[in-house]
Amino acid sequence: MKGSKYYKKKFKGRKNNNDHLSLLFTQFLLAIIFLLSSLILTNLSSDFKSKYQKEVLEKNLDFPYLNKLYKKYIGEDKKEEDTLVANVTNNNNSYEKVGDATKFLVNRETPINSLEGGIIVFIGDKDNLGNTVIIQGNDGVDIWYSNIDVTEYSLYDYISKGAIIGVSQSDNYLITIKKDDKTINYEDYIA
Repeated sequence: MKGSKYYKKKFKGRKNNNDHLSLLFTQFLLAIIFLLSSLILTNLSSDFKSKYQKEVLEKNLDFPYLNKLYKKYIGEDKKEEDTLVANVTNNNNSYEKVGDATKFLVNRETPINSLEGGIIVFIGDKDNLGNTVIIQGNDGVDIWYSNIDVTEYSLYDYISKGAIIGVSQSDNYLITIKKDDKTINYEDYIA
């Protein structure tokens, strides 16, 4: 967790503040252009307004696609990164298949690392699995981490690969891996 004994801060350098301000200004302008275009087009036709509402407001965002567009047109964001200090991994020999999930046997409050980088798209109780965090990876795969405590992250935060998501709430935690609502076997995914 950020600020815990497992992390240290590492900064990727920015050449200067002008580059950062230029990037922020560009992002601000793009947001304003999108907002104004949306307002104008939805007021022109009720047909477009209903299509806009269905496609933009009611569908889940495809973060991997948006990430690719962002990198292509805006570039990499030079931001603060978390790096692990403790070498805690999910490569634990004590696991078993339980339904769609893989159950890992660990000590209570064991730090849990993310298998892949991505965006947190859900935090809360899920399908009788206990407290669950769902991270939509850059590859479009959703990884569910269940039976863990998360205190340092919020919805739509980005988590880098290997970052500590939280700690186990008991002597086990579960990982469920899905893509397009189809379950992927843990061993196949990490191979």
